[in-house]
Amino acid sequence: MATTPGMQDDAIRFEIRDGTRRVSCVVANEALEAAAGLPELSAPMLRRRSFDRFRTLIHAAASARLAALPPGFVGPIVLTTRDLRSMPPDRHAPAFGSSGRPPTRPHHGSEAAS
Repeated sequence: MATTPGMQDDAIRFEIRDGTRRVSCVVANEALEAAAGLPELSAPMLRRRSFDRFRTLIHAAASARLAALPPGFVGPIVLTTRDLRSMPPDRHAPAFGSSGRPPTRPHHGSEAAS
């Protein structure tokens, strides 16, 4: 379906297939940070984890963008936060903006028994 993604300072590059040809794609760091609920300018390792975790969403967004482009389009397709956010939820993929960590429960100390 796609080749191994490559990292750059401001994006992660990857490819999708369109029939027999490969189309270059780029997902911007800001989109990876937003997808995973990361702070801006997060570490490259965290953005790479975000790419791996949201791969299904990212590939769906790239395919949707490609389908909307004229035939024979020569990439790259650049994905932004808006592209990822516009994809419908997939029950087999993490939700946009989720960190993947379970929610923390507030610590109430020792509570008196009722």
